[in-house]
Amino acid sequence: MSVSQRQLKLIKEAAELLVMEHRLTSEEAVLVISTAIKKELSIRNTNFEKLETGSKIERTSFTRNVVKSVQDALESNPYWRSHNLDKSIDNFYRVLHRHWD
Repeated sequence: MSVSQRQLKLIKEAAELLVMEHRLTSEEAVLVISTAIKKELSIRNTNFEKLETGSKIERTSFTRNVVKSVQDALESNPYWRSHNLDKSIDNFYRVLHRHWD
């Protein structure tokens, strides 16, 4: 999977948010996010280029599923869990969603 500059910026900004609000290292945050993205792309049998030209509904659904996967990963690791998880996930969703508009 090749990554465009826009996609790389999206992943970096989202990873920074996880690092700030949880106890993840930069590498862990990128791994959690990229794993969630790869999983969702595989499930949908698509790629970023198709998503970018697809409908806003498709992009929103994709983003929500990626965010849910990241949330599940954070919840499954007690070291990463935070008392502000709901707020953090909401902010994470906004970061990802903003890049699709």
